Amino acid sequence: DHLLASTPLPRHDSAPVAVPQRLGEPSKIKHVFLIIKENRTYDQVLGDIGKGNSDPSLCVFGRKVTPNHHALAEQFVLLDNYYCNGVLSVDGHSWATEGNVTGYIEKAFGGFTRSYTFGDDPLAYSGSGFIWDHVLAAGATFRNYGEMDYAEVKPAGDYTAIYTDFKDKAGKFAFPQNIGIENIHRYTCPTYPGWNLGIPDVVRAGAFLNELADFETRGEFPNFVLVYLPDDHTSGTSAGQPTPASYVADNDLALGRIVEGISHSRFWPDTAIFVIEDDPQDGFDHVDGHRSVCLVASPYAKRGAIVSDFYNQTSVVNTIERILGATPANQLYAQASLMSACFIDKPDPRPFDCLPNSTPLADLNPRADLLDGQARHWALVSAELPFEGFDEADEDTLNRIIWHSVKGDAPYPTHLAGPHGKGLAALHLKLAPDAADKDDDDKP
Repeated sequence: DHLLASTPLPRHDSAPVAVPQRLGEPSKIKHVFLIIKENRTYDQVLGDIGKGNSDPSLCVFGRKVTPNHHALAEQFVLLDNYYCNGVLSVDGHSWATEGNVTGYIEKAFGGFTRSYTFGDDPLAYSGSGFIWDHVLAAGATFRNYGEMDYAEVKPAGDYTAIYTDFKDKAGKFAFPQNIGIENIHRYTCPTYPGWNLGIPDVVRAGAFLNELADFETRGEFPNFVLVYLPDDHTSGTSAGQPTPASYVADNDLALGRIVEGISHSRFWPDTAIFVIEDDPQDGFDHVDGHRSVCLVASPYAKRGAIVSDFYNQTSVVNTIERILGATPANQLYAQASLMSACFIDKPDPRPFDCLPNSTPLADLNPRADLLDGQARHWALVSAELPFEGFDEADEDTLNRIIWHSVKGDAPYPTHLAGPHGKGLAALHLKLAPDAADKDDDDKP
């Protein structure tokens, strides 16, 4: 309340802009999409992009695997100073949807005795509410695609069977939902599956595009749309599951198709799309272990720009709510920097065209007994790792598996390994050696 009381009042004669300077002032953007993915760092995906603060030696899922990520970053804005607040999915989804994480979650780290929560533990969530609560309270509309859902597969079927069924348009499989938060369940697309690594992301994109076509026919679309694309999480080199590169290529193609669909729709002229990871757990980055992928696409987004302003997940939440006129509900994101540097006020209506995949989809890992050397070793290790739930596999082990699957025998970057990777304090000292001699009050 004190923070809001000190916030400047809206100017009633202010003209609409993309991101209003003051709460309550009008925006030119009426529809905002937040697309949440799983577990990648900046360098791991965009390290080979050839501009910005990027390290190609750490790039694992580069342009060949993620052509649409690269195209979005090149056609719109490349954000090379964006960070996840959290370190794994429990706090990552909280930061991404609440702009906050509770003391309960922080104290439960390493144990999670009640659950590894994804919409199934009321103790885990902040009393300030979720972003959709704030948007709805502001009188705007909301639609959810997959967030907070543990999806099933009926009848039982593996990844290949579901992918084949999707390509053949046979409609054999259904994906019953399990969502524990009523105020998101009631706004959720019933045909869009949430968390389940046995379901290709292109299936999710297909369900989204089907509803988009229905909305197009009706001429209306929700103001805030949440989309979940989890398959860039990968399952290591587990036999019978897609290779890490194939999983990420599927995720990239699904993202490209969704952005293409939106940008060719009647809703594109007043739309903004934000694409983020929930956390940066499975990867490396030469700047900091929290640095991650953030993409922004909109007629009001800058074109071909590099934006190096410091942003994080709370910046995304604050910017979305500012655009949609929702009042910030906690000071952790209310004070976050708005992402104004990504936007312009004169629109460029050119749409985005999805690029085809060059890495095969549903390209499965072979059985361990067909391999030798390190490939066999990591296949056997993968077989013992738990991939049914979020982030249950040891992160350093999974990182080594993913690294070897793409890089082969190239030296593993052990100097960047660890729970948080490379720290910001170390970076600060590297960039400003005299900082260590200053008083503590002068340190960031």
